[in-house]
Amino acid sequence: MNYNGYTKKELISKAKNSVINHNDAEATNAAMETIRAGIDPIDIIEEGFIEGMKTVGDRFEEGKLSLVEILIASRTMNKGISILKPAVISAHENTCFFGTLMLTL
Repeated sequence: MNYNGYTKKELISKAKNSVINHNDAEATNAAMETIRAGIDPIDIIEEGFIEGMKTVGDRFEEGKLSLVEILIASRTMNKGISILKPAVISAHENTCFFGTLMLTL
């Protein structure tokens, strides 16, 4: 399905790649396009931003990235998630945040 020029799969990929490449502007854009398209923000968070962090973590374990790069990637992820956070709360009544931890019941 196409949403405002992007498919859900493209937005997930964009979110994931933004974290892997430490691209704050791309993370922000992916989050804003997700909201504009009316896509469930939890899908983009779980399948995009969090999967991107898993990839970064795997590369760290392989010795390909430094701890600093993990911190930079987490900052990028948080920029995207902070934009999606209000949309998550409004779309899911049974969601609550504890700092950066999100629980959906």
